[in-house]
Amino acid sequence: MKPCDPIVCPPVYVYHDCFVPREVPVVQPVIHVRRNIIVNVPKYTVQPSQQQVTIDPGCPGCGCGHPRG
Repeated sequence: MKPCDPIVCPPVYVYHDCFVPREVPVVQPVIHVRRNIIVNVPKYTVQPSQQQVTIDPGCPGCGCGHPRG
């Protein structure tokens, strides 16, 4: 028996990658904005007025605080 001829396949590539970092400058502008924000705040104005009130303590000696009728 005669031996078979070998089968020759196409090559297989095996990659061993090595990554080397390279800095790329990136410019990021930052803008600081000073803002004036209006906030509504109540401002109370007092308008003086007068009232006359009569307080009746009731009859003396009753003890209940109500006027006798």
